[in-house]
Amino acid sequence: MNPLNDPVSAERASGHGAFTASRSGFGPAPGDEAWQADALHEQAHGFPGPAASGDGGNPLVAAANALLNLIPQIRYTVHHPNPAWLREHLANEIRQFEQRARDALASPEQIGAARYCLCTALDEAAALTPWGGSGDWSANSLLVAFHNETWGGEKFFELLNRLMQQPREQLNLLELLYYCLVLGFEGRYRVLDNGRAQLDDLRHTLARTIRSVRGDYDAALSTHWRDEIAREDSQRFAVPLWACAALTVLLGFGVYVGLDLALAGRSDKAFAMIGRLQVPGVRLQAAEPQSVRPVPPPRLAGFLAPEIAEGLVEVRDLADRSVIVLRGDGLFESGSASVIDRYQPTLARVAAALAQVPGAVVVAGYTDNVPVHSARFPSNWDLSVERAQAVASILAARLGDSTRVRAEGRGATDPVAPNDTAANRARNRRVEITLRAAPPKLATPGSGDAP
Repeated sequence: MNPLNDPVSAERASGHGAFTASRSGFGPAPGDEAWQADALHEQAHGFPGPAASGDGGNPLVAAANALLNLIPQIRYTVHHPNPAWLREHLANEIRQFEQRARDALASPEQIGAARYCLCTALDEAAALTPWGGSGDWSANSLLVAFHNETWGGEKFFELLNRLMQQPREQLNLLELLYYCLVLGFEGRYRVLDNGRAQLDDLRHTLARTIRSVRGDYDAALSTHWRDEIAREDSQRFAVPLWACAALTVLLGFGVYVGLDLALAGRSDKAFAMIGRLQVPGVRLQAAEPQSVRPVPPPRLAGFLAPEIAEGLVEVRDLADRSVIVLRGDGLFESGSASVIDRYQPTLARVAAALAQVPGAVVVAGYTDNVPVHSARFPSNWDLSVERAQAVASILAARLGDSTRVRAEGRGATDPVAPNDTAANRARNRRVEITLRAAPPKLATPGSGDAP
């Protein structure tokens, strides 16, 4: 069976959409000195080096050089002034890649599969940034534009497994997927327990497979490098001032990111310690027996009975408050603070239930104890705050009264189950909506009309 006989190969290497953009001029292309240094490092650790751009070693990698260079640059860009322009530019680069691959006589099936994997890797890099993770990029991603799919993190590895069964026939495509992994693509392994270690093992296995077919690479990247160096010795040590300034800025940014992540890690621990503090008990004198308080009628559970039966929400009606629990795994994508569109009707029903009962509403976000460290969410607390604010803003808009709703982040504190299994961690990833309602008035002896 041809490993390309899947939905990816059904799309031929033809132009899609109507995006236009100019070529990007930043980033070294494979073959430049920066890429060669990375290649030497990879070879020292048993990884294959990149195919040369113009020697016909791998036409797919040579055609995709510009897109491969953009993956790490996009992923570590904290701010971008115009994400929409960047998406159009990438779409134009993908169409140019298709044309270059056709000129190099790559097959339509290989071009379609390569385009699918490049779109998936570029979309993931953008989604992990503060400016691309808000949900707008995923709704208008490259994969949606070219393949009408929203997420390729699973199919990427399904395709890889099929290609590895025919390494000699699919060597060019295997090398392209290998470079996507080396440049940081994780796909489904980003949300799996111990996913980073599993992905490292897969990448090493893929490297050995490629080397078994391609053979060892020549340790020398150029056979005439000594003559070139001798002629350029006078210019080699003349470092431009702009390069020194750029290096200083880069080092400063690296120090800032490192300190920010270190502070986020410590803040998570401090927040957890605060949550474990026990308030000393106060001994109170027992009061005189009062009349028995009747069990309050269901405040929200009756209205939300259909959602409770479907397992969408949990409701606890107590004497002074009602608590609605929303499971975070169904409410948000992994690592995101944007509410999934299919959950909007459920939140509309919750808002309708809250509108029938007066009282303040507190929306609290919770996470599991797995640390979150990214540019957008430096800590678990930051993620829990943004998730709570996302739900609170929807409820406030539905209620028409923003003063009733308040959002709070609780991070990994107050778990409902031990964080020792994946199922328990999923239970701890939640949003709780608490309605603080006035308790029912009690009838006291002598009150009311005499019989």
